Amino acid sequence: MKRKAIISFIITVVLLTGCTSSNDVVSRNYELENVMEDNANNESYIYRAEAAAVPEVAETIQQDSEPVETSAEDDERMFLVYEDRTIQVMEDPEQPQDSLVEVSEKEFVKNNYSPSLLETYAIYRIIRGLYNMGNQDRDREYQGYVTTGGNYHRNPGETGSNRSGSVNSKGTRGGGPGSGK
Repeated sequence: MKRKAIISFIITVVLLTGCTSSNDVVSRNYELENVMEDNANNESYIYRAEAAAVPEVAETIQQDSEPVETSAEDDERMFLVYEDRTIQVMEDPEQPQDSLVEVSEKEFVKNNYSPSLLETYAIYRIIRGLYNMGNQDRDREYQGYVTTGGNYHRNPGETGSNRSGSVNSKGTRGGGPGSGK
C-alpha cells in the first residue's frame, strides 16, 4: 500500500513538472522589462529577449506551451494566442537586435488591443471568439508596448496607467489625465 502511494506521488510530481505555462517559459527565459496596467487593473508583462529574433523567440515559447493559435511567421511581430492570455513577440524598434515579449491577460487584450492590429495578423476572429469579445467597439488602439524618445509605454498621450520603468527603474512612472494620481 505504501509503495503504491509513493509511486503515485512520484508520477504526479513528474507529470506536474512537465506542465509549464507560457508565463513560466517566458519568465524563465527572458528578463522582465516592465508591467503595464490598464484602468481596470488588468496587466500586461513585457520581457526582453536579448539578441533574439522574433521567430526564434516565438518558437522557444511554443516548444514549451502549445498555443491555441499562432499568427504567421514574421520577422517584426508575431502573436501566440492562449485561452487565458495572448503573447505578442515584436522587434524592439530602439534595439532591433532584441525582441520584446508582451504577455497580456485575456481581459487586457479584450479591453485594450486594436481589432485592426489583430486583423492584420489574421487572429482577431479567433481572439474574439475565444475571449467572448462579441462585437465590441472598434475604438481601441493599443498595439503593444511602444516607444517614443527612448521611453517605452502604452499608447502615448492616452489616458491610463503608464508604469514605464517601474520594474527596472530606467524611466518614469505616471498616469494620464484623469488617472487620479
